[in-house]
Amino acid sequence: MNADRNSTSVLIISHGSPREQANEVFAQLVDKVAARLKGATVLPAFFSLARPSIQDQVAQLAARDVRRIVLMPYFLHNGQHVTRDIPAQVEKCREQHPGVEIEVMPTLHGEPMIEDLLVERLMGGLSSAENLPSDGKEIEKQSHSFVDLRLEREEFGPSARAVVRRVIHATADFSFATTMRIHPDAIERGTNAINAARPIICDVTMLTAGITRARCETLCAIGDPDVAEKAKAAGCTRSAAAMEKLADHLGGAIVAIGNAPTALWKVMEIAAGGGPRPALVVGVPVGFVGARESKAALLESDLCYITNVGNRGGSAAAAAIVNALASLD
Repeated sequence: MNADRNSTSVLIISHGSPREQANEVFAQLVDKVAARLKGATVLPAFFSLARPSIQDQVAQLAARDVRRIVLMPYFLHNGQHVTRDIPAQVEKCREQHPGVEIEVMPTLHGEPMIEDLLVERLMGGLSSAENLPSDGKEIEKQSHSFVDLRLEREEFGPSARAVVRRVIHATADFSFATTMRIHPDAIERGTNAINAARPIICDVTMLTAGITRARCETLCAIGDPDVAEKAKAAGCTRSAAAMEKLADHLGGAIVAIGNAPTALWKVMEIAAGGGPRPALVVGVPVGFVGARESKAALLESDLCYITNVGNRGGSAAAAAIVNALASLD
């Protein structure tokens, strides 16, 4: 594979082992990562005991006219190799290839999802169906205690914590503790809109069913026959056409999007074009195509938002956010 001129390439760095089989397993892991990052050049490199080394790979990429290389040390802890030895090798590479920008990313040290993975694995071996509560209130109480234990280390105000807590409880996904992004005015504007009984505009009907706490009208046009016709004529998705149809209701409303990135793009397009502006956009579409990018665009927009970074999301998360806002005093 030839790297495009001035493109960014990635080296994932392992320590290296005298056992070739171990090195092959690491290389296979890197191949799987590369396959999921379509279009990116992602290669393995070894700090010691195996080849190709960091210097080997940097030299190869520099010869292919790559001008930026990102290194990610595949280490669980920031020991001597990470803090001293690898930086020394990187500095040599910079001296040998002054025209190449080399950036070193953080290791996996302190990554909360590793802790979550360990707890999940261990709970499978420690828990027993005989010890599980059968009372609904007790189940909810224990669930909240489990979530709260994880959230103790995160920096959220009380209201924001209540929102994140409900999302985690609804999805059983602790990654939201680190990926949620809440605009400074989001809680106030969201609760004010709900208290004023402003409508909640949803991208899919499943989301309308999940919003149970807010005593507001929920609007969703994705199933309307004329929306399908408009989408076909415009060459867009039904989700985008549905938001276009509901544009007159957007002003001062809450927009809740859990599935369709194209619906989120459309809301931003309407607002950027001088159209009605929602009081709050709950934008957590799920998926691998456009979800991450649409949420990044929302963060860069001038709209008030509650969102998260990455591919995760969904109707359950969006409904949990709205329900949490409606439950705040």
